[in-house]
Amino acid sequence: MALMPGLQINVGQQLKLTPQLQQSIKILQYSALEVQQTIEATLETNYMLEVDEDTLSEDDLLGTEDKPETESTDTSSDEQPLDINNDNNLSEDLEIDCNWDEVYSDFSSAKPTTSSEEFVSAENYTSEETSLHDHLYWQSDIYPWNEPEDVIADFIIDDINDEGYLSTPLPELLEAIQAQYSGTEFTLEMLEKVLQVIQQFEPTGVGARDVQESLLLQLANMAQTPYVVTARQLIREHFDWLSFHDHKRIKKMYGLNDDELTQLLKLIQSLNPRPGRDFSPESSEIIIPDLRLKRTKEGWLVELNSDAFPRLKVNSTYIDLTNNLDDSEQSKKIKEQLLEAKGLIKSIHSRGETLLKVGSFIVERQQAFFEEGEQAMQPLVLRDVAEHLNLHESTISRATNQKYIQTPRGTFELKYFFSSGVSQYGSADQSATAIKAHIKSLIDQEDPKKPLSDSKLMQLLESEKDISVARRTIAKYREALGIPSSSERKKLNKFKL
Repeated sequence: MALMPGLQINVGQQLKLTPQLQQSIKILQYSALEVQQTIEATLETNYMLEVDEDTLSEDDLLGTEDKPETESTDTSSDEQPLDINNDNNLSEDLEIDCNWDEVYSDFSSAKPTTSSEEFVSAENYTSEETSLHDHLYWQSDIYPWNEPEDVIADFIIDDINDEGYLSTPLPELLEAIQAQYSGTEFTLEMLEKVLQVIQQFEPTGVGARDVQESLLLQLANMAQTPYVVTARQLIREHFDWLSFHDHKRIKKMYGLNDDELTQLLKLIQSLNPRPGRDFSPESSEIIIPDLRLKRTKEGWLVELNSDAFPRLKVNSTYIDLTNNLDDSEQSKKIKEQLLEAKGLIKSIHSRGETLLKVGSFIVERQQAFFEEGEQAMQPLVLRDVAEHLNLHESTISRATNQKYIQTPRGTFELKYFFSSGVSQYGSADQSATAIKAHIKSLIDQEDPKKPLSDSKLMQLLESEKDISVARRTIAKYREALGIPSSSERKKLNKFKL
């Protein structure tokens, strides 16, 4: 049997993502608590990394690199030379292989956003734990569906279970949708198209119909290295070989030696067979704000939360001791420890830069919200931030999920400020969040004996708020707010009275 083109031909190719870049992406995706846990774990195992107990400042996230010129920088430890076997590249200023174009090199707090109005105290909002469905609905709400696709997306997301898998076959979902929306034509092809989009949502691998499809989705989202390409081919064509641990056949089919097989299996084992588990209730965390928003004389000012993380530096004592080392094994160990320490510091630095840039832009765009509340929320989607900051949308998604900002109105997850624009007839788009707030306000003020119907809400929004949206949109937002229909509210109010 002829061997298929396999890993052995291309195994010498370099990975597209350097270890430093992979770590930076991972650290950006972490919540503040996860970053704290990573720091604690690294401090326990890496003697080259230590906490700078002398000074805690707004730059705790950044170590001692690339600070603004206006701020004082303690460079005493950075100037210590490290001379191991005359290798000048092992100095404290060792260059890290990070070429992350999605990170800005200059770090500074955002310029205050000016406003002529005084802040008025309002209800204190606090972000709640995000469920898997909440996370999927948020991504769906800011995706530009047409109306039939929007209906299909809601059905599909509702059907995804807590482990991240689609529970019902698409033909059965199609029957359910057609039964509820008999006046609109839906096809199986439409459902497949919408599902393919949802399968690109985070967490990676969500919306799959089985483990095999979920693993393939995760591999498709990775840099296509030889190992990834081979893993995709193996899972797609011979998934049962993995299930039965038939390693001999895998090696023969793909021309692998023992080391290559080990690396391939290690890659596959790193995938998540239950992508929805990260959003399960038992994974709830303490909310630690990454950013703080405060009002100054000049306007709103966004800052990094300097209390969230310890300030890190490379241990200068060990650097001094290593100058006299001749043992090559010890030198190699020090190289590894130094790379890890510097890499973590730089990754946290990059995370802080990115969050500050993203948070500052969000505050600038949503300034009216901080002045007036939810009803003043402006339309904002990931693409808006990505284009303004010249970043990829996936970076913005990582930088807003489980990242919080502490404000005078409460603590919010950054993704809270994203809201799709609802098109109107002849007027500027309104954000979905603002429309929901107006609907809730009108219902709160209604006569309990004569609750407002969706049609009446539509008329009031148009006449009083200059918001022109369809009745179906009103019903959808009312249901999202957990508010019963007018007839049901009338029954409830009658019971209360």
